[in-house]
Amino acid sequence: MKIKVSDERKGNVNYANANILECVKFWNREGEDTYVKNRFGTIGSKETNEMALNMSYDDFVLEMLLIDCKTFSRTKDATCKDIKIEAGRTRSHIWVHENGERVLMIYVE
Repeated sequence: MKIKVSDERKGNVNYANANILECVKFWNREGEDTYVKNRFGTIGSKETNEMALNMSYDDFVLEMLLIDCKTFSRTKDATCKDIKIEAGRTRSHIWVHENGERVLMIYVE
């Protein structure tokens, strides 16, 4: 199972979306191991341990990625320019908007 990205940035790379894509790489590489270790309580917080116990792998990874997306969209480097970055999740995917237009859609396949 892999995390996929529909990328509609049209060459527009900024701090937030570049780091979000790095997070996708991390979760593709480390997601299963991180999920299992959270289920056993060997890493993470009480909250992420409970999430891993009560969520499927897909849901857990998308929730972790949503946290990453929101974190990078709120950083000083992301908000100091004339760009408003927002991120949210529907059941099956995460969306990232810049100035009201979707630039990234992240989903598990």
